[in-house]
Amino acid sequence: MVAEEKYAGQQTGHLPLATNHCSMAGFALITGASSGIGEKFARRFAARRENLILVARSRDKLLALAEELRREYGVAVEVFPADLSTPAAAQALARALGETHLEVETLVNNAGFGARGRFWELPLDRQREMFQLNVMAVVELTHRLLGPMIARRRGAVINVSSTAAFQPVPYTTLYAATKSFVTSFSMALAEAVINSTSFPSGWRRAPWSRAWPRECSKSDSLPKPLLSNGDWDNFCS
Repeated sequence: MVAEEKYAGQQTGHLPLATNHCSMAGFALITGASSGIGEKFARRFAARRENLILVARSRDKLLALAEELRREYGVAVEVFPADLSTPAAAQALARALGETHLEVETLVNNAGFGARGRFWELPLDRQREMFQLNVMAVVELTHRLLGPMIARRRGAVINVSSTAAFQPVPYTTLYAATKSFVTSFSMALAEAVINSTSFPSGWRRAPWSRAWPRECSKSDSLPKPLLSNGDWDNFCS
C-alpha cells in the first residue's frame, strides 16, 4: 500500500517499510532515481548494502526498481514519487522524511534537465521549472538535511553537475548557468562543512536530451577521480 499526500500541487507518497525505521541504519537519498545516472547511483549503493530513498516523478518506475533492489540485495528501499521542479516540493519531501523518521546519511542531488534553444524564445515557465529543479531543489534539500548530518558528525552530499558548468554555453544558456551554480555551491560546502562533492557528467542519453549530440563520455560507471573520499574506489569499480 502506498501512503500519499498532496504537496505543492503534486502527489508525493512513500511506500512504508514493515521494519521500524528508527532501528535501521541510515539511508542514501537519490533524486532522479528512476533512470540514467540516478538509477546507476541506486544500484551502486544497493550493491554496497546501503538502504535507499528513491525520488523521481515516475512512481511506477520507482516501485519496479525498489522491488528489484530489495529482492537482489536485501536492502530497505523507500519510494517517494515527487516532482521537484514544483515550488515547495523539496521542502515538502524533507518534511515527509521527518515524519517517517528516516535518517539520511548520504544525499545525492541528481535530478535535473536542460532546454536547448535561444533563451528568449524558450518558454519562460519551462525555464522556471529547470531553475527550480536544478538549483532550488538542490539548495532546499541540502539545507534541510545537512544540519542533522553535521550534528551526527557523519554524512555526505553528492551533487551531479555537468561539463557545461565550466564555461558559458550558447543555446543552453540557463542550463549551463544552473550547473555552474551547482559546482560552485558544492565546492564551497566542501570547504566549509563535510564531505560534499559534485561531478560533471558528460553528454549522455536522457529523456530531455534526445535531440542533442550523441554522448561523448561513458556513464556506465561513476567518474572515479572526482569521488575521492573514503571507499570510492570500491564504489566505482
